Amino acid sequence: MTGRLEHIHVAAEAGGSMRPLDETQVIAGIGLAGDRYARREGFWQDDRVSRDLTLVEAEALEAVRRDHGIDLAPGETRRNLTTRGVSLEALIDRYFWIGGVLARGTSRCDPCQHLADVTGKPVLRPLVRKGGLRADCLLGGKIQVGDPIQPTEEQRGVGVLVVRNGNVLLGRRRSPRGHGTWSFPGGKPNDNESAQACALRELYEETGLIGTKPELIGQTLAGLPESREVFRTDFIRVQIAPGEPELREPDKTEGWTWYRWQSLPLPLFPPVAAFIASARNPNAF
Repeated sequence: MTGRLEHIHVAAEAGGSMRPLDETQVIAGIGLAGDRYARREGFWQDDRVSRDLTLVEAEALEAVRRDHGIDLAPGETRRNLTTRGVSLEALIDRYFWIGGVLARGTSRCDPCQHLADVTGKPVLRPLVRKGGLRADCLLGGKIQVGDPIQPTEEQRGVGVLVVRNGNVLLGRRRSPRGHGTWSFPGGKPNDNESAQACALRELYEETGLIGTKPELIGQTLAGLPESREVFRTDFIRVQIAPGEPELREPDKTEGWTWYRWQSLPLPLFPPVAAFIASARNPNAF
């Protein structure tokens, strides 16, 4: 189920004209640059409802025209994004990509009296269950007309935090997922495998190090734009016996090196970057 982005519209102020754009920046947790809701100046200012992104199907507007004789131009519904070829209803409580922007559908964007007042058209009943979708923006970036819209499923990941004498173990990835980025040891759990068991297994398979006392110390949600994946990653701290890491999977990693927290190599693998950003004091590990 892959759709595409047909139109982008923003309004500088509540009730203001919707201005078409070919492309724009989307800011995570905020919305479209230059839009009234990104500045929290929209007509509705209820923080319980997401307004990072509002979307409507082009097919819904065509159905309203066909079935009710009401012509609604793109942007006239006051939604920021007009889509085609994807069911927005099916994106509620799901992650999806718009180009390189990651979003999560939260609820239907039902029509309201304000929309009828602004358009001067009797749109309330015709747009019931066709008013569109509200979504949170989790990973920002640029979107442009024509971008694909692709639903994706959350996957599980595990990162292994190995610290010795204030240094943390990282390797540069060779695998297609996150190629060229720096990451802790880790991987994906097998079926029915706990994050702790996965951490010990992956650590040994990748480095030959034997870990003990695995402890969950954090969890992140991060998107990988290149592969259109989303990972919820558990970070497990382990203790290790004396010894140096070996390169046991050279097709996946270039090598293993100890780094100080203050001088980590860049770029970091997105889940690792999210973990570092969320840690108030990495030196405490």
